[in-house]
Amino acid sequence: MEQFRPFVEKMPDFFKPWGEEILLRYFDFEGRTSRNTYWHCVLINIIIGAIFSLLLKVPVVGIIAGIVDAVYGLAVLIPGIAITVRRLNDTGKSWPYIFFALIPCVGWIIMLIFMLQDSQ
Repeated sequence: MEQFRPFVEKMPDFFKPWGEEILLRYFDFEGRTSRNTYWHCVLINIIIGAIFSLLLKVPVVGIIAGIVDAVYGLAVLIPGIAITVRRLNDTGKSWPYIFFALIPCVGWIIMLIFMLQDSQ
């Protein structure tokens, strides 16, 4: 996704890690992502989701915001999985560990513990 490099280089410093990890490494399931970078990207996605959530409450804008939110969610689905796999690699675990997230009730707790571990 190198065509996004000029766009990422012009981003404010706060958004650059997100641009580098999500836009430039869209289909990259190899390598590593540090804990700080991973959580930085998660924070930005939470902020974007919160903005869409607030816009959904506005009567006229809400419909358009809902559509844009759905498109954004689909657009970051694959890079979200990719950055999680890279974070698992960074903690010394292989990619199949991502399936722990599918365990009802406790899967997200297991993944949270994995994502919070130090790099190896």
